Amino acid sequence: MNLQNRSKRNHITYTLRGVICRPAVMGCILLACLFLIPSFHTLKVHAEEADSLSVTLTSSGGQDTSKLKDSSTESTVAFNSGEVLTVKAEEPMQGLYIKWRNCPNTEWILKFGGEERKCGTNGFLHEYVELPEGVTECEIRFSEGISMCDLFAYGGGDLPGSVQRWDPPCDKADFLVFSTHADDEILFLGGVLVDYAGVEKLNVQLAYMTNYWNAAIIREHEKLDGIWECGVHNYPVIGPFPDEWAKTYDDAVKIYDPEEVRGFVTEQIRRFKPQVVVTQDLKGEYGHGGHEMLAQSVIYSVDNSMNDTVYPDSAAMYGVWDVPKTYLHLYPENTIHLDLHIPLEEFGGRTAIEVAADAYKKHVSQQWCWFYVSDDEDYDYSVADFGMYRTTVGADTGNDMMENLISYAEQDRIEKERLEEEKRQKEEQARLEAEKASEEASEKASEEAVIEKKEKTKKTGLTIVIVIVSVLVVLIAAFFAYVYVRRKKEEERRRKRRLERRRREREAGNNFTAERQSRTSAEKRSSSNGGGRKPSNRKRK
Repeated sequence: MNLQNRSKRNHITYTLRGVICRPAVMGCILLACLFLIPSFHTLKVHAEEADSLSVTLTSSGGQDTSKLKDSSTESTVAFNSGEVLTVKAEEPMQGLYIKWRNCPNTEWILKFGGEERKCGTNGFLHEYVELPEGVTECEIRFSEGISMCDLFAYGGGDLPGSVQRWDPPCDKADFLVFSTHADDEILFLGGVLVDYAGVEKLNVQLAYMTNYWNAAIIREHEKLDGIWECGVHNYPVIGPFPDEWAKTYDDAVKIYDPEEVRGFVTEQIRRFKPQVVVTQDLKGEYGHGGHEMLAQSVIYSVDNSMNDTVYPDSAAMYGVWDVPKTYLHLYPENTIHLDLHIPLEEFGGRTAIEVAADAYKKHVSQQWCWFYVSDDEDYDYSVADFGMYRTTVGADTGNDMMENLISYAEQDRIEKERLEEEKRQKEEQARLEAEKASEEASEKASEEAVIEKKEKTKKTGLTIVIVIVSVLVVLIAAFFAYVYVRRKKEEERRRKRRLERRRREREAGNNFTAERQSRTSAEKRSSSNGGGRKPSNRKRK
């Protein structure tokens, strides 16, 4: 057994040596690695697409919920206020994708795992709602009566591109695109949507003049599907005017009040403050009265939206705005031609003209019409041809509608960098001032320390002087005291000597007197005893 293992090991060793010693083989291995490594990297980067899960739908009102699974916006299920729709799946759901029949006019409640969330706040016709990880059952509670077309639940992974996750309308729009009807924005303006929303990722806001809420509601769904395909992710504004056929402009005036249309357009311009406004042909493309009314309203509004006396209500609400650039489809002056034949990475290699054509196919109800998406020279409604009606930033030198303009996102980035730089400069200035203050404080502290040292030295010197003077004073005082005491003692001695001398003199005088008195007494006695003896003639020395 050991011999067999050793033989295998030797065989492997010789094989490896043979491979290593052959440069050609090693080169092949290296090339294979170079090709395989990017493949592994791609596998890691691109997650699997989320699956549409099989769900069980149960309504508390007993409705047949099978229509919610047929992927058709023409079939609906109506729910009453207070009813509950329960959604169950065998696998965890990452979110629900709902298509309503009409835009929700009120909030609805999503309940899961003991938690509740308010939804429907944006009024989106197509609404995606995320769920926490691991949820397999949830409830939808309706606070008002509403109808639903479809409900899809998705598992883990990347959501399919067809799932529309709408952002609210723009705060500020780089482009404000006015379209009369659903599909006009694709047939005549689709190149603008693909280039500037799908590729450039600018803030592109759609505003439709008409709606279909009381007619072919399917067209409201189709318009969302179409512009989502073009890369537009900000939810469109839907105008208050119902769709009606107007063969000519005069017919349109009989249907729509031009003042109301101009007021609507002016309000959108003031609300979104667009850098570029784009709309349809002044001649109504093929003479459509509604198209012409919208185009005429747009040019009136861009000429007057900066005047607060024109439609003052919207001016008071949003302020005024002077649109920098305005383009009209097929306008013959200051023309530009969009290049829509460049393969686009953002759309899987499709060109802009192909994306717009695919977007128009989303308008299923209109495929019977003879219109189509094209930029051919011999096609009267080329989706690539526009003219600049008005500018406040100068003429174009190329075919870019954003020429001489800076997108709002770029402005925000520049402003953010400016603020960061300003903050950095302030911090640097504060740091320098702090260092300067610290240095000044240090210098001041040093100066104060020197002054304090001098003062201390001065005080010390003064103290020494005082001590020396005090000692001298004490010594002098002691000296004078000594002299004084000595003088007193000398005077005392002298006084005592004088007193002693006087005492002796007195004693001597007393002795002399006593001796004299004694001699006198003796002489008297002698004379009294001798009878007349003469006194001695000896003198007292």
